[in-house]
Amino acid sequence: MNTKKIIIGLFGVLLLAGGGMYYLTLSDEEIDQISTQQAEAETAKISLDEVHIYMHLEPITATIFRNDRAAGVFTAAVTLELAEESSRTEIATKKRNLRDAMFRELYAMFEREEYTGRKVSVDAVKRRMLVVARRELGAETIVDLYVKTLLRKGA
Repeated sequence: MNTKKIIIGLFGVLLLAGGGMYYLTLSDEEIDQISTQQAEAETAKISLDEVHIYMHLEPITATIFRNDRAAGVFTAAVTLELAEESSRTEIATKKRNLRDAMFRELYAMFEREEYTGRKVSVDAVKRRMLVVARRELGAETIVDLYVKTLLRKGA
């Protein structure tokens, strides 16, 4: 049993020694070259895979009414992730309709009695706003939607 441990230990020491010798025999130029190649490969991967195009929308603020009286306000600010840079111009022309549709959806959500005094899920708001954005602008145009701010005061 001790012989097995000694053999495994010697094998481990030989592996470490071999790796250490390899590292020590590399010149600084070879190490720099390997590091540069790895950095370039990572940069290329990030630049190809991680291209995101965002469009920030102005916050939507509205008053919540209960029994014909102002009971509170809500504010929501969202950012759209776009599929293509070229879709910015199309969205700019439809921005007013998009904001109106988002306002109506949020107002309907917060006006309901079951949300009175209850914490509102950011995920629920995101899902509803994403459906509205894709309906108004096209599913192929909108990749995702991010809720930056969600505030409800009163009501």
